Amino acid sequence: MTKYFILNIVLNLAIAFLVYSGIMSFQTGNHLFLFISIALLVVLIYLKVVLLKGVKKSVREGKQQLKRKK
Repeated sequence: MTKYFILNIVLNLAIAFLVYSGIMSFQTGNHLFLFISIALLVVLIYLKVVLLKGVKKSVREGKQQLKRKK
């Protein structure tokens, strides 16, 4: 579970950095970096959704194993 927690923190920081860099590149008029940051932002959001689904699945499996032991 610690691995998922650390990965979630890294993804959150990367998403925040890409949003900030997208805003700054839009304000400066650098559209190349804006499009690159948007593309990377979409990829990181997808990875975060996959991570959350994996954590939800592992938590459900853990609860089922606890019920079986009782």
